[in-house]
Amino acid sequence: MICSKVKKMRRNPLISPTVKFTMKIALISARDNAPSETFIRAHVELLQGEILYYHTGRIPRYLGKQKLPERNSLTHQITGAIKRVFGMTQPSAREKAFEQSLRKTKPDILFAEFGVVGADCMPTARRLNIPLAVHFFGFDASEYKVLEDFKDAYEQMFAYASVIFVVANSMKSKLIELGAPAEKIIVTHCAAHESFAQLQPNLTSKKIYAIGRMIDKKAPHLVILAFKKCLEKHPDATLLFYGNGPMFRIVQDLVNNLDLNQCVKLLGVVEREVYQKEMLDVRFFVQHSRTAENGDMEGTPVAIIEAQSAGLPVVSTRHSGILDIVVHNETGYLVEEGDAVAMAEHMCALLDDMALAKRMGEAGKKRIREHFTMQHHIQTIDKALAAVVANR
Repeated sequence: MICSKVKKMRRNPLISPTVKFTMKIALISARDNAPSETFIRAHVELLQGEILYYHTGRIPRYLGKQKLPERNSLTHQITGAIKRVFGMTQPSAREKAFEQSLRKTKPDILFAEFGVVGADCMPTARRLNIPLAVHFFGFDASEYKVLEDFKDAYEQMFAYASVIFVVANSMKSKLIELGAPAEKIIVTHCAAHESFAQLQPNLTSKKIYAIGRMIDKKAPHLVILAFKKCLEKHPDATLLFYGNGPMFRIVQDLVNNLDLNQCVKLLGVVEREVYQKEMLDVRFFVQHSRTAENGDMEGTPVAIIEAQSAGLPVVSTRHSGILDIVVHNETGYLVEEGDAVAMAEHMCALLDDMALAKRMGEAGKKRIREHFTMQHHIQTIDKALAAVVANR
């Protein structure tokens, strides 16, 4: 279970048995087991060594199921007030609780999921002289307000962190612009669960598959508009759309007003096994990622890697890490952000030609197998963390 207090050291079958890891990793996540953050679950379950799973809050409140005790005593409050008078800072009660837990568990390294978590945990790591690894994923390297609010904290974190993981080549360039040393940055794309590679979709139906949070940067309404145009040529097509989020009601209203209820199925959040079963009988995957109004961008969408790993062609956009994964005219099609008309044209091309869809699906499956497997992703992180611990 991902919520276990401490994961005992185990051998990961993805890694060569000749590689030995004895490190203790404090893995820190702001949210516990979020449905959209499957990559964090993979790290908890597959990284080598003993995993201490800290979560809930950028300064975590829990170690596994155990809440960290916060003692905000009167003495602590008075001391803090005096320090503030002289322009000094004092760790908060939550930071002290986190620090005391780390003193007891004695991890070899802190591994922060998302840049903002790394920035907030960095002072504690520095006080305890524990190496820090930080994993950036998307909004934490692009959203305007985040970059403004964390400007100074990021600069300090970049200086202290031993290694910085990013999920796209474009993100590496962005962090270098923000001041991160290039030699500390490692690109490792997220990966699909191994079970997707075992799928063999038949690609015979005219069902189209989409999954993801319904938020601005995934532009679900543009997928609906592109599909609506597809229906002019393929009135028997169906769109299966999994996911939820703040734009769900907007998408629902759009479907209702365009009279698409019979051919667009809004299916909400489901377990992986449910949508994997549906993937066996669809023609392709579609996602219209774009830069949101607040600057938020994708890293590399796991759903796109899952689709290609399963053998589905992908229709998406020229956006962030998608360019690293999807090869235009080879494993799928890419259009400019916001261009629902071009997206519809490519969707129709795959609905027109089942043989084309199968060729692209096979090419995508081969590309994922050769370059973007979970084994490669986990090995990259394991080796980097082990090198940091070994060189302390």
